[in-house]
Amino acid sequence: MRSIPFPLVPRWLRYAGVLGVAGFLLYYSVLSAPPVTPPNPGPWWDKKLHVVAYLGLGLALAYATAHLRDRIWTRIAVVLVLAVGYGLLIEGIQGTQPNRYASLNDALANVIGALLASAWFLIERRLRYVRPLDDEPVEFE
Repeated sequence: MRSIPFPLVPRWLRYAGVLGVAGFLLYYSVLSAPPVTPPNPGPWWDKKLHVVAYLGLGLALAYATAHLRDRIWTRIAVVLVLAVGYGLLIEGIQGTQPNRYASLNDALANVIGALLASAWFLIERRLRYVRPLDDEPVEFE
């Protein structure tokens, strides 16, 4: 089976990306004013946002931990525990805010998003990480 080259940026940049996604979620979930509901949003519009947000966090974590590629089950557990834990933490913090509320449905949507990110590990099996710009294979320590 042929593998597809996929760029792997330095580890510090991958983890900076995770912090960026986590900061974005913190800001829009806790620190900013609650979002205004758009006209005719359709059913479950806010739950879809939660799923997409925690799918993004899970994917960022999965990419950041690429150096642990040979320890797949440990890596999956770390990604899921961190993404789900962060989602639950954010929901708990929202419950303490005057203009926000904690929601079990939001927490469930966060978990679903994190679980969907696990599909990355199936996709990753067909990838070959390479250094950007030089297409040299990455050797993990």
